[in-house]
Amino acid sequence: MNLTLAAAAFCNWQLAAPVLRQLTPGTALTVTGLENATALGQLEQQLAEDHTGAVVLYAPLHLALEQAANVGTEPSQAVSLWRHNTAQLVRFCKQYRGQVLLFSLVEVLAAPQLFKTLCTQRWPELEVATPSVSAIEHPVAVLHHLVAQSLRSSSAELNTQEQQLAALAQPLEDEASAHIPLTELNQLVANMQAGQQARTGLQHAEQQLQQQQQHLARLTDEKNTAQSALVELQQENTLLLEQLHQVQETLESNLQTQQQNRSELEQQQFLLRQQTARNKELEVALQRSEKLLSQEKATRTEQVRKHQALVDDLQQENVLLLEQLFCVQEELEKHFVSEQLPSEREHAPALPAEDKPASPRLAASFKTQLKKRVEKKKLQRKAAELAASPLFNAEWYLKQYPDVAADKVFTNNPALHYLKCGGFEGRNPSPDFDSRDYLNANPDVAVAGFNPLYHYLRFGQAEKRPLY
Repeated sequence: MNLTLAAAAFCNWQLAAPVLRQLTPGTALTVTGLENATALGQLEQQLAEDHTGAVVLYAPLHLALEQAANVGTEPSQAVSLWRHNTAQLVRFCKQYRGQVLLFSLVEVLAAPQLFKTLCTQRWPELEVATPSVSAIEHPVAVLHHLVAQSLRSSSAELNTQEQQLAALAQPLEDEASAHIPLTELNQLVANMQAGQQARTGLQHAEQQLQQQQQHLARLTDEKNTAQSALVELQQENTLLLEQLHQVQETLESNLQTQQQNRSELEQQQFLLRQQTARNKELEVALQRSEKLLSQEKATRTEQVRKHQALVDDLQQENVLLLEQLFCVQEELEKHFVSEQLPSEREHAPALPAEDKPASPRLAASFKTQLKKRVEKKKLQRKAAELAASPLFNAEWYLKQYPDVAADKVFTNNPALHYLKCGGFEGRNPSPDFDSRDYLNANPDVAVAGFNPLYHYLRFGQAEKRPLY
């Protein structure tokens, strides 16, 4: 069982350490101090969470005064802290009466074996050391007993608090054992007599001090005699002072000159600081201009890139159109030759390609095929551009959408599926881009029928549209 050991304010629990160690055999002795409300709150939380028990020691008022003197706390401050801590401890023990056993440090020292017995009766599962511990003697100075008794008689509240603690504590010893022994009273009287003797010695010392003062007066007379000799020396010093004054005037003149030079130097430094401030302002303005120029340059560069991309697209489309036109022309020529009669083929003159008649149906068919091939090439080019972007993760896309991976058309080119279908179905090309959020945030892109990622790569990134 994990039993918590705690001590209230000004409770010197080290006096009862031999007894407390028997409650936690085999582990290091740890005692929690309950000097403030924070420590009490932590112990309350611990008791509420694990529902274990706690043994709390408190010091009666005379022991608390002794401990306060040991740690250097002023008596009135110690009494105030003890009273405040006692009120908190009374509330705490009433609230956790079933989990907490409160003991007086004096009674634990006087009856350690009974203390162990009460703890084991309360918690039968508690493992304690079997050797018995004898009563621990800790004599308290009579002065602390008398001061405590005086405070109890002068403060009914203090007396009531100590009685509440005694009522909540487990009884281990009769109150008669707490009375002040007669031997200690005799010792106190002896100390008072020693103080009177010390006062007599002090009076004798004062008489000796008066004699020393008379001797000092004689020494003062001798000093006056020496001062008369000193006057003669001062007259000689006067002459030296006159010479020093002359030197001082010369130094002051030089000092004034230096001050004038210093003021001129400070004025020059002020002008220099102003010039430096103007230079800084000019530098800031120049930096702003450079920033605006760089932004303008970047904008122009992006516009040129867009135009160049459009020109490249048109050139590629023109090349494809020319290739298709040549193919159409060859097919038309073959068709025209196949429809002529053999005799017409021999005698008919060769017509230029542009003058040969063509079947309207065949021309429309080739036009449709040409359009499909152009669109296919354009889609493949756009898909390649998407696949090259770091915002498209082909492996992630196939794993995220198994239907695409199962499709033989798109399994080798998932970017083409995202370009044609996935972007408009709300599928994402990677975890770093959300297609649906991009289209919702940019309704103009959705109306224009742009694939969200393709639009962002081509235009949205340059226009600084947010990446979703």
